[in-house]
Amino acid sequence: MSQPATDHDTLTRYLRVRRAHEPSWSPDGAQIAYIADTSGLDQAWIVTLATGAARQLTDFPDRVGEVHWSPAGDQQRVTMDTDGDERDRLYLVAPHGGAPRALTTTDAIHRFGAWSPDGQRIAYASNTRHPAYFDIWTMDLATGSRRCVLERDATLTARAWSPDGAALIVSRDNTNLDDDLFLVPLDPATGAATGAPRLLTPHDGEAAYTDPSFAPDSRTLYILTNVDREFAAPAALDLAAPAPDPASPDRPTLRVLADTPWDATSLAVAPNGRHLAWALNEEGRSRLVFHDLATGRDLPAPALPAGVAAGLAWSPDGAHLAFDFNGTRHNGNIWLATPGTTDLPPAIAPAAPASPDAEPPAPATRQLTHIPLGLDPAVLIEPELVRYPTFDGREIPAYYYRPTDTHRATAAGMPVIVFVHGGPESQFRPLHAAPAMPPLQYYLSRGFAVFAPNVRGSSGYGKTSIHLDDIHRRPESVADLKAGVEWLVRAGDADPERIGIMGRSYGGFMVLAAITSYPDLWAAAVDIVGIANFLTFFERTAPWRRHLRAVEYGDPERDADFLRAISPLFQADRIQTPLLVLHGANDPRVPVHEAEQIVAAVRARDLPAELFIFPDEGHFMLRESTQLRAYPAIGDWFERYMG
Repeated sequence: MSQPATDHDTLTRYLRVRRAHEPSWSPDGAQIAYIADTSGLDQAWIVTLATGAARQLTDFPDRVGEVHWSPAGDQQRVTMDTDGDERDRLYLVAPHGGAPRALTTTDAIHRFGAWSPDGQRIAYASNTRHPAYFDIWTMDLATGSRRCVLERDATLTARAWSPDGAALIVSRDNTNLDDDLFLVPLDPATGAATGAPRLLTPHDGEAAYTDPSFAPDSRTLYILTNVDREFAAPAALDLAAPAPDPASPDRPTLRVLADTPWDATSLAVAPNGRHLAWALNEEGRSRLVFHDLATGRDLPAPALPAGVAAGLAWSPDGAHLAFDFNGTRHNGNIWLATPGTTDLPPAIAPAAPASPDAEPPAPATRQLTHIPLGLDPAVLIEPELVRYPTFDGREIPAYYYRPTDTHRATAAGMPVIVFVHGGPESQFRPLHAAPAMPPLQYYLSRGFAVFAPNVRGSSGYGKTSIHLDDIHRRPESVADLKAGVEWLVRAGDADPERIGIMGRSYGGFMVLAAITSYPDLWAAAVDIVGIANFLTFFERTAPWRRHLRAVEYGDPERDADFLRAISPLFQADRIQTPLLVLHGANDPRVPVHEAEQIVAAVRARDLPAELFIFPDEGHFMLRESTQLRAYPAIGDWFERYMG
């Protein structure tokens, strides 16, 4: 197996790009907590705004999933699972150190929802009663006493606690794309439910209601919704003035605040109630929007580099917005922006002071954390957004990364790796590093081009588009991959004999579907935690996921014949492509049996097939030790069969 034409240290830098995300402000606005994998695994960190000094808050043996600062300022709530099993437990950690305090046990999954406004209680979801369903609980942190405030045979999530302490917003997932919001009345002194839940979002057809946030007076709820729309837009629910609808007497009036030609994401309401902020997902890249609630007008906002902004969070005084930003030439870091200003300094870091005694200026937008990229940004390749025609005349968007080093190009063209995103209700976005995406720049450095299509069924392109691959139409999204290969050969300078395919999760299924549906197209394939057999997938996937996935993939009883027909395992005799499969042993979403089945079937035909199983990983494979083994192995696999 040939080695890449760069030294070992350079390769290690490509594989060790770190990221920070999910900022949470301290109540005094002086510090921000966040999640970062600087130590090799996601842990909680704190950065001080005045100095920029960052320090690690937790040192757990497993990944920390979230961190949320208490409104009282004296502690933070974090989550942790075990070896990627996603059975999250809740802990309290003091900002200044000390042993963490476990709030829950390992007998069930516990998903944090919200702090009470006084910081004395938390709301969370747990499947303690039944493994398939999540009920809503509140817990008094001083006594440890807990109360179930909403019980349903459904997937419930606590979303927001009202500023007056008298209500909790709970979402119910009807499908992955349709949900409802309930208002649960609470006793502010005890956190106990005081009445029946009120359905806030009765609707016909499919609609999503996400990112609910209260106004300071607790009378208005701001949300993102695509009800009666193609794209998610910011809207307000007036909780104090129900609409005059006899059929739904408790339904509040909904006002759409802005017409959005793309999906709005990550809505945040300023604590003073003056401004909203959201990120507009324009073809996968983010644009910040600041909205003045008094005038109904958008304020000037800084233009970000190409990339993705998420985790929007206002400072306690409503003056600044923190968010995480990730792009081709920017590994994930926490940034700050100020509404009404458009300044984006050429150097993202604050300018140096004019004299030793002078305070540095505070630019309108600046990078707050400084996890180093470790690479020369000039060598990183920005992708080109292209569109290609598919079998039914639709145009499929894709991001195409072309390496500047063309030593692998022949007269026939370049070697290309087609990368298929997961989901399926997801979207490829031009990030540098993310848990669900291999390090594409690393493969570019080895001389491969990378082609990342958003086939039909991808999110980000409207409500109609996302349903184009539902159940019996699933093979049509695989046909979009075939059309992508045809475009690569015709217009993308690709060598038709050196086109490989890689995907993870649902994208792993798409890899297996592609090499069974169109076996002549692919020189090599890599399946990361993918589905090989929908029937065994439904038998073994975690019970809390089963009913939601059946809506997307098909019912395992009613649609069993169809699910068998599209399962790659039952078409393994068509595979001609060398196949590498990687999987976490503790994956609750796609059990490792899926990997074992498909590799055994390919090996039975004496075709090249290798299987990597990581014993201390789940669906996302987040440990540095795993990544330093898995990602070079993927590059070597493509090198062996496409180099």
